[in-house]
Amino acid sequence: MPSLFQSITTTSLAFVLASTTAFGQDTRAGVIAEQQAEKAQRLEPNVARGAEKFLDWVEGHFTNPNQFYVTFGGLYPSSGFGMGVAVRQAFGHARFNAGVAYSLRGYKMAQASLDFPELAGEKLEIDTHVRWDDATQVPFYGIGNDTSADDRVNFGLKALEAGGGLTFKPVRWYRIGGGLLFKRMEDRAGEGTHPSIETIGSIAAPGLFQEARYRQATAFTAIDWRESPGYTRRGGLYSLAFHDFNDSDNPFSFRRVDAEIQQYLPLLNEHWVLAFRGLLQAADVEDGQLVPYYLLPSLGGARRHRGFSDFRFHDQNMMLITGEYRWLPSRVVDMALFVDAGKVAPDYDEIFDGSRWRVGYGFGLVVGSRNSTLFALDLAYGDGFVVTLTSDPLRAFAGRDTRL
Repeated sequence: MPSLFQSITTTSLAFVLASTTAFGQDTRAGVIAEQQAEKAQRLEPNVARGAEKFLDWVEGHFTNPNQFYVTFGGLYPSSGFGMGVAVRQAFGHARFNAGVAYSLRGYKMAQASLDFPELAGEKLEIDTHVRWDDATQVPFYGIGNDTSADDRVNFGLKALEAGGGLTFKPVRWYRIGGGLLFKRMEDRAGEGTHPSIETIGSIAAPGLFQEARYRQATAFTAIDWRESPGYTRRGGLYSLAFHDFNDSDNPFSFRRVDAEIQQYLPLLNEHWVLAFRGLLQAADVEDGQLVPYYLLPSLGGARRHRGFSDFRFHDQNMMLITGEYRWLPSRVVDMALFVDAGKVAPDYDEIFDGSRWRVGYGFGLVVGSRNSTLFALDLAYGDGFVVTLTSDPLRAFAGRDTRL
């Protein structure tokens, strides 16, 4: 049997060990509690900082409904870098906007609009506008899918349009509507370093140096469940539009159908996004009529195939397919690898024959906020290397809205 001394020693040792363990646990718990309290004192709201704060300010500045503001882009495609000034004013349900812009290539633009975007419980939109464009050196390479970049010529184009439209939105993600525009378009000799269009007799240009006066009627429908037309990482757009261009004074009447699909698939909490786009334009012309060369469906540029320069290919039908793999290294920067493939053709059936696709691929960078874009930079290879820098919210892809 253990002695009394051994029993007391064993009991004392057990008590000491238990006390030490309890003391250690209490000490660790106390340290953790102190660390948590100290951390709680340092906690701050999740607010924008640095570049994100600046971009939030920019977005708030440009979306303020009552102000003078500076604009970037928004001129006729191929204008190069351009900027302007505008004024915006809200009163009741109405939104008034007017501005002018000028580019380094001498392109000019003036516009004014009066819109009613939130009628009938935000289910009805009415828009009216007048716009004047003066483009000085628009590129033209001829008609067809096999034209050469060496055949480029320039032409000038003046366009004046006025009209309006109505959009009905029974639910947030669906809209249907129509509009009526009156257009006057006049082409002329081109400026710049390339030859003017009338100096190259080998290039066919239907309607060259003939004024066109159009009454353009449009009907459209669209399912749109993107987060925002200015920028999105999820959702989709499926739209169909019909345009009737009627010129009663000249043989320039035609009809055109535009169909577009956009789809965005977010991965891993939207840090990666797969984005896809398909765009189809098909013009129909009756006997004795023609489509002026500057209104033919075109392929090329930031809006329609980043591997080629603006208006690189023209014909009566055009198709574009685009895929992007995008990732977000920060809240304000969006980077992407992309592939663009497209073609033009004189006949509708040739668009779907699977041959003669013009392919380009490259790298893109977008700087902006959750709902809008400050600027986009694309470096692509198609017809040689093409670099595009734009702040135009109508950029062809990456979620930007398009006007066809």
